[in-house]
Order: sequence, then structure tokens, then C-alpha cells
Amino acid sequence: MHDKTRINLDNILKVEREERKKLVALEADFYGRIADQIRELDDEKRKINDMYSTKYSLLEDELKTVRNAIESIIYKRTTKIINEARYNAEISLHAPTKSKENRNIDSMTQEERKFYDKLVELMTEWRGEVINRIYRKEKPVEYIAQVEEKQVEDRPQFQDKRVEEIPQIHEIKENKTKEIAVEDKKDISKEYILVRLLKDIPTFVGVDGHNYTLAKEDVAVLSAVNAKALINRKAAIQIMVNR
Repeated sequence: MHDKTRINLDNILKVEREERKKLVALEADFYGRIADQIRELDDEKRKINDMYSTKYSLLEDELKTVRNAIESIIYKRTTKIINEARYNAEISLHAPTKSKENRNIDSMTQEERKFYDKLVELMTEWRGEVINRIYRKEKPVEYIAQVEEKQVEDRPQFQDKRVEEIPQIHEIKENKTKEIAVEDKKDISKEYILVRLLKDIPTFVGVDGHNYTLAKEDVAVLSAVNAKALINRKAAIQIMVNR
């Protein structure tokens, strides 16, 4: 392979750094071509007997430059792909009728598109499960584990027992509506706000116990306490979502 046919990674990396969200359009087999380029440089270097020659040093420097550049490109592009997947997963959950942003789909390589699709699917599924458990008040995992431990061989009898318990739960809810309402307000894990970041935020521990590292222009769903704190500091703005 001659120098003129080699991919100029420096130019790609420069644009990736300048563009905060947009991906540089790459050919579908970009990573395969880079792998071939590195192998050919390695082959050229092995053919040189004198390890102290100028040509050997130049090839060694070129290999180091290519490896450093491709690792930086992968890091930059992966970050952008994750942010876009996260945004579209939030849209799927909170506003399924809203059009998703696919600004970078055509710029992705084959490997990146598979990675993106899996991310969107995984994030949508996981956040859907969590949000549904919060708003539908499904029984916690601890309760399910206790029921499984107490299962008996007579399955119908076990099912009847659960049916008898349901009216009792509703009765408690009807008799203590005010108390439950107050508890719900205190349970900040059940209140979330969709925000867009206006500045980079250092890593912090949210009220839900999770670590968050947010960058300017990121879109995230945060507990009401954390979200309002950022909004009051003018570090974020709320995104209104039609439910």
C-alpha cells in the first residue's frame, strides 16, 4: 500500500474533536481498512534488518501515530454514539410519537451501527422496566423472592392465597389515602425530570444512589431533587415531554 492510499486519521480526528455531536462520515468498512493499514506498516517494518535505520524509525513512528489516532477516534465516536442512543431511548420511553434523531446513522460504520442499535434496545428496555415499576408500584424484588421461597407443591392453593391478599392491599390503600400520598411525595425516586445540560457537570452521586457524569448538551432523566438543583444553578433546562 502506498502512502497516498492510506487513510489520513489526523484529519478525521481533528473534525471529530471540533464537532461535539456530529460524526464524521466514514465508509462502512473503515475499521477493516485501518486494520489492513496497520498490518502493512508492520510488514514493512519487519522487512528492515537494521532497527537503527531512518526508515525503520519512520515506520515505527507512523505505527505509533496511527494507533494513537485510531484509539482517540474510537473514543470520540463511541461517546457520541452513546449520547445519541441514550437520547433516543428517552424519547421512546417518554414521547414514543416524537421523531427520533438519526443525524449520525448514515455516518456510522457497520460495527458502530450494530453497537448503536443494541444500545437503543437495551436502554429502552431497561428504563422502561424501571419506570414501570416506579409508576405502577409493582411489588419489589424482595417480595418476589420471599414468595418464591414459600412456594408449596400445591400450586392452586398458593394461587388462592395470593388472591385473598389482594383485597387486603386495596383496603389499606382506601383507608390510608392521605398517608400514602404524603409518602409518595417524600419518595423522590418516583419523581423524574427530563433535562438538557447547559454545562459540564463533575461526577456526583444522585439521590437515587447512582453516580452521574454529565456533559454540556447531554440529555438525561434525573430525580426531581437533582434536576431542580441543576436548573436553579442554570446548569440545565427542563425538557417538557407530552405524556
